[in-house]
Amino acid sequence: MHRFLCATGLITILMGSLAADWTQFRGSDSTGVGSGDAVPLPFGPKQHLAWRADLPGRGLSSPVLVGNHVFLTASSGEKQNRLHVLAFNAKTGLKLWQRTVWATGPTDSHPKTCMAAPTPASDGKYLVALFATNDLICVDLDGNLQWIRSLTDENPGATDGRGLASSPLIIGSTVIIQCENQNTSFAAGIDLLTGKNRWRQDRPREVNWSSPISIPGESPDHRLALLQGYNKLSACEPLTGKEVWAIKGRWHPFASSVFGGKMLLVPGEKNLCAYELQADAALPKLLWEQPRLNPTTASPVVSDGKIYVLRGSILTVGELKTGDVLSQLRLQGNFSSSLVAAGGLVFCINEDGIVHVVRPAENDPELVDSCAFEETILCTPAATDGALYLRSDRHFWKIGKP
Repeated sequence: MHRFLCATGLITILMGSLAADWTQFRGSDSTGVGSGDAVPLPFGPKQHLAWRADLPGRGLSSPVLVGNHVFLTASSGEKQNRLHVLAFNAKTGLKLWQRTVWATGPTDSHPKTCMAAPTPASDGKYLVALFATNDLICVDLDGNLQWIRSLTDENPGATDGRGLASSPLIIGSTVIIQCENQNTSFAAGIDLLTGKNRWRQDRPREVNWSSPISIPGESPDHRLALLQGYNKLSACEPLTGKEVWAIKGRWHPFASSVFGGKMLLVPGEKNLCAYELQADAALPKLLWEQPRLNPTTASPVVSDGKIYVLRGSILTVGELKTGDVLSQLRLQGNFSSSLVAAGGLVFCINEDGIVHVVRPAENDPELVDSCAFEETILCTPAATDGALYLRSDRHFWKIGKP
């Protein structure tokens, strides 16, 4: 057990020390913690702006970075039935290519969201983009189409009119898809190279917008896919879909789990639950539950042994080991964007496009900057290598190092 936890910490350090790639929702390791220097302060749409690019349509999806390429999705048209995958030069903001396809699935959704809600994912060679229409597209990093799937055609009823938002996850050569709603719910493991199913399993028929994450299995280099469903938290083998362990309960429909500091933090219906992963992939041990650390919508982030969660407009800080609430900071507005941390700063972006920059402290966190982009922002940004990447429905910004 000791060797397992030490190795887990080593893997975390190594992943944090990699180049500034940000390959999926909340970063390459799904923690929301970026590497590199801090973003220069103060900043805004005119201060320390590296570049700004126009977008062809709406989107809640996050940017994905691989090398000097940054990728994004968008949807346009009166019925949001034009689906776009875009690539930009990360240094200059120049658009490198754009691929557009027609939606094959329903485009009904709540007015707040759109078809470009899920964040794409990359293994460094290929990019997989999932849309709320359940259209799944795989391209190489030059935009050449590898394969395309219409998951709604293959799973009739896999929608409920409110809009899907769960982002895909890549583990090895398997793409993990989690689609849960009140009609047809499923999870699938898809071969990244061929686009064919490796496995498929039925899931709870309840609304759920959380995204799967990767966690250690029998060893740190043996990864499992964690599926956070409405009434079951389950860890599965990526290649086969075999369920390794499961915990029944009522889990959060919006905020996703996070693995950090050797602990798995799972937002629940009422409590944030902290689990310790066990050797040989045995059932995790519950360490603590804390209702005052359970988020409203945004996924939490862990930094320097502390947990940061948004409960409404209140940023709440907790002790990772114990779950004790340490401090609170009142911010402004409503938040859909999940928290990210990089360079000793925590970024909280409200729906009105105001970026709150918080510096953690020994006692109370300090609000060190607050800048308005004057456009609705619902996406979770990418924060890495001294830069912050964020998007609205109309624009895509890089703040920081050019």
